[in-house]
Amino acid sequence: TSGGVYSISPFYNGSVLLTINSKTHLCRLSMGKNEVGELSFIGSGHHGHMLSLCVKSLARNSVSEPNRQTNQLAIVGDLMRSISLVEYLPKHEAIEEVARDYNANYMTSIEMLTDGIYLGSENFNNLFVLRYNSDATSEEARVRLDTIGEYHLGEMTNKLMGGSLIMPNNSSNGTSAMSSSSSSRVIRSKSDKAPFEQNRKVSIIIGSQTLYGTVDGSIGSVLGLNGSTFAFLSSMQRAMTSIIKPVGGIGHQYFRAFHADRCNRPSRGFVDGDLIETFLDLNRQTMEKIVDKMNTDGRWKIRDAGLGLSDPVDNHQTFMDTDVGIENDSQPVSNSSFLTVDDVLCAVEEISMLH
Repeated sequence: TSGGVYSISPFYNGSVLLTINSKTHLCRLSMGKNEVGELSFIGSGHHGHMLSLCVKSLARNSVSEPNRQTNQLAIVGDLMRSISLVEYLPKHEAIEEVARDYNANYMTSIEMLTDGIYLGSENFNNLFVLRYNSDATSEEARVRLDTIGEYHLGEMTNKLMGGSLIMPNNSSNGTSAMSSSSSSRVIRSKSDKAPFEQNRKVSIIIGSQTLYGTVDGSIGSVLGLNGSTFAFLSSMQRAMTSIIKPVGGIGHQYFRAFHADRCNRPSRGFVDGDLIETFLDLNRQTMEKIVDKMNTDGRWKIRDAGLGLSDPVDNHQTFMDTDVGIENDSQPVSNSSFLTVDDVLCAVEEISMLH
């Protein structure tokens, strides 16, 4: 190659994507003379980055669906210019940019959670989530990746990859929403309409599962949650931060806020799983105060659109889904339904077993 290879990712139809300096190339390994493997470049590749640090695709997950018609998409993380979404067009043997994040994030790692949801980490120790608006009516919206989640991790992440630290459960629900919990961090993407089970007030439903590694040597997990689970955990986080005094007087909202160069924004679209799991270590009296606060708040069973707002005067409408076709499904829970300490304990114990 005419430069350093920074990243390699499996792609569709037995090919691989390479990032070489500022370019993204598609390659295929074939048998040459004397049965020696040869790596051949397909097309001219994609140009237009400062330095193409990493590339990821979902091709590794599509082996079981050979007949599924899908766009051949991948994401490229630039050293200085955040994440771009590219598509390979087999007819023209060309890689074209479809959309990009126009924020100036200095990337350290990326992961493609779904065709339209992407997770990234940057050098100010933050995680963020982007969404591709493939169904947008305007071209301006389609070429822009929207930020739907921001979270300060506190450690520089240098690796993101799909996976889990526990054995897979074949009986688990296959709902395709997104979240995070791990040394647990919870994020939210697109909610679904799955209701709580009738015999339980709270059901924990996860979607994507992503592992991360940091330069400090720690390993954590980011789990995708459906809308109902995210609303419950967001309400619980608000209650805990309002009742439990933070260590050193540093507020949870301040610490988890998205801190970057000339940028400081509140965390949104994430729930801190480490904080949630400390509920198990509290005394019964404090647990009861938190649950009472959740019942008073009343938003633990309202679908949260992932904005992560926590102001007590926030309009409840802000926390409801706006996805097409489910507007009538987003109604506040009846006052006749109240959480108990045992309900919350059961949910948190279930979360603690997911990583």
